[in-house]
Order: sequence, then structure tokens, then C-alpha cells
Amino acid sequence: MAPTKTYGIADLKQHTTEKSCWLVVHGKVYDVTEFLEEHPGGYDIILTSTGKDATQDFEEIGHSNSAKKLLEKYVIGEFEGGDSAPVVAKVPPQSANAAKQQPAKSAATRTFHVILPLLILALALALNFYMMSQKKSA
Repeated sequence: MAPTKTYGIADLKQHTTEKSCWLVVHGKVYDVTEFLEEHPGGYDIILTSTGKDATQDFEEIGHSNSAKKLLEKYVIGEFEGGDSAPVVAKVPPQSANAAKQQPAKSAATRTFHVILPLLILALALALNFYMMSQKKSA
């Protein structure tokens, strides 16, 4: 078995055009130049992911298993940066208590938005009344 060639980011940056297009997905380097015209999403979408590790771009699209299998046809080596599979952060589900607090916050905010203008209006009227009474007594 022949040793696998390893490519770096400098190598990738030399292959970012329609004439020579390389991608890195899960630590493998692919020459997808021949596939550009066949890509269902258009070749320009692939070109936006060249010159860098495109693993996250590839996974976010949600490629099918057959698309992943087809990609193997174009492998030319390994990426010196290895596999940068995106880390999926798990967001804990909201507890029932937090869900109950959210509407209460919204109600308090709505109440504040109603009361604040009324308080400002009352202050303005009181200030006006005070100024008028000062003019009369002078």
C-alpha cells in the first residue's frame, strides 16, 4: 500500500478555482474539480468552501450517505490538521420551572411598558401644576 500524501492549508489555498478545486472534509483532502459541474447545489457553493477545512460546511448542509460515499472517489490524501469534525454543543432542555418564569417576565415587562409612560405623564402634569401655582403666587 502506497503511503498517503499529506497536504497543508498552503496546498489547499493553491486549489480554489474552477480549474483546480480541493476540499478538506473530516481530515481528508479531495480534488473535486471534475465534480463541480455535477454538484446539485451548483459549483459556486463548493468554491466558497475551498482553501480551508470545509468539514463544518459539508455537515451543515446535511449531505446524504450516497453523497458521502461519492466523495470517496475524489480523495487524494490526508489533511495535516486532521479531522476537525464540528463539536455539537448540547443545549440542556428548558426545565418546567424556567418555562413558567418566561411568561411571567414578559408580563412584568409589558406592565412596565404601560406604567412607565403613565408615570412620566403624571410627573409632567404635577410639574405643570406646580409651575402654574408659582406664577399665580408671584
